[in-house]
Amino acid sequence: MRIAIQAFTTLLFSGTVVLTYLIGRTLWNETVGCCAAVLLLGMPYLLTQVPLMLSDVPAMFFMTLAVYATIGAVRHGGVGFLVLAPVAITLAMLSKYSNWMLLSIVPVIFLTHLDLDLKVLARRATVVTLGASLLAGGLILGMYDVVSEQSRLLQSYQLPALSRWGESHISTFFFQLHPFIAVAAAVSVFVAVKKRDYRYAIVCWMLLLLLALGAERIRYLLVAFPMLALMAAYALAEIANARVRRHVVSCTLAAMLVTAAFAYLPFLQTISAANLQQAGEHLDTVASEHVEVFALPQTRSAVNPAVAVPILDIYTDKTVALHADATRASRPRFVETSPVRFTWDYDSVRHLAARDGLPADEATVVIVMADSNQPLPETLKRRIAGYRLSGEFAATDKVFRFKTIVKVYQPI
Repeated sequence: MRIAIQAFTTLLFSGTVVLTYLIGRTLWNETVGCCAAVLLLGMPYLLTQVPLMLSDVPAMFFMTLAVYATIGAVRHGGVGFLVLAPVAITLAMLSKYSNWMLLSIVPVIFLTHLDLDLKVLARRATVVTLGASLLAGGLILGMYDVVSEQSRLLQSYQLPALSRWGESHISTFFFQLHPFIAVAAAVSVFVAVKKRDYRYAIVCWMLLLLLALGAERIRYLLVAFPMLALMAAYALAEIANARVRRHVVSCTLAAMLVTAAFAYLPFLQTISAANLQQAGEHLDTVASEHVEVFALPQTRSAVNPAVAVPILDIYTDKTVALHADATRASRPRFVETSPVRFTWDYDSVRHLAARDGLPADEATVVIVMADSNQPLPETLKRRIAGYRLSGEFAATDKVFRFKTIVKVYQPI
């Protein structure tokens, strides 16, 4: 399942690159489209999100698809675009709630094409708007209980938590992606104003809206990265010498790929969470088919230690069971509006049920702890009596408080 999800997310990211090219080519020319598609790869933070099982990359893809399909519907019409646009808009709405606000780009697309025949434009805009309204409205009404509950969660949990954490725009635009992309995007504003190019409003709308609203978390800005790449490509297209332009874009991409391969990747491989992946791979080499996990309370983090169990389960084919009695981690009161609340809402019934019929003397014992020297409960000491330590995975970092030091014990 993990491989299937990651393959699907990778496919969506690749599709976003193609859509970015198509938007640039449709609005302007082949040069802008090609440069934008390449520059989208010059964002190492975006590359790190592709393997994750989060909604951000799908939300970015469907939002970019909605923009391209709406542009196609307005400019070219045709059954294909007029059907695809409402479907894409609906999928963008369902992929992430923050996209609802960003879909204000749809009327912007209509307004930037007032140079077309107004009757034709009005008909096409009506078809897209009415189709998206009926389709999205019908789905929302059909899933009203789910949508209303998620809306309640958004107001009671996510909105209060927004002010507790954020990244600076300097970090986002000059570290998480190549600084030249941000500089070129800023320059493109002046280029568009000088040329009085109204179509430029399409690619700058989402980013300017997010910045105006004070969005500081890079996850909320990620959906606008394809538009940011198009803004930068718009400025680069002003370089008359094609060889110079290709050189600048190639150097930008090469620098970021080197950064991703030799900075981001080694860092991600050495953070504490990587211990769970390495432990899972180690468990696949042991003889026992059953694994009993003891997740000890965290000493510096409010994260529920039990969430380490399903993460470990992702990376091993063994039957993983959670021994809840040893965890004894109580739910903090402040966690209701904390970013880690979801770790306490996770339902561990499946891993608790896996203990039924577990062969006590044959199962491999895994201890997940916050520190290698964390004291063990007496019950746990008795449990591993007669066991030997067959593997210890103790990579740690100074970035995250949640630590997952893993020790694997097998019967002697």
